[in-house]
Amino acid sequence: MPRPRKSEVQPPPAQASAEAIESATVAGAEIAETRYSAQSLRRNARELFRVNPEVVDGALYGTSAQELTIAEAQTLIKAYLQREVR
Repeated sequence: MPRPRKSEVQPPPAQASAEAIESATVAGAEIAETRYSAQSLRRNARELFRVNPEVVDGALYGTSAQELTIAEAQTLIKAYLQREVR
């Protein structure tokens, strides 16, 4: 499979710092976090979560969500990695 050209490669989704998110709340109203497709999260797994894309596949297996925030995906990945193997 040929490698995609640099113009075809999409940059990884930007991560917002906790301080930026906290400062973005106005009078108790939360601003919705950006949601990303499972494919996009998988494609950028190494940069975002420091895991292989296969781990993201396993963590998202069985979920009905089509799009997730980075925090939601991180929670699922952490739970997946801590599961007991039978």
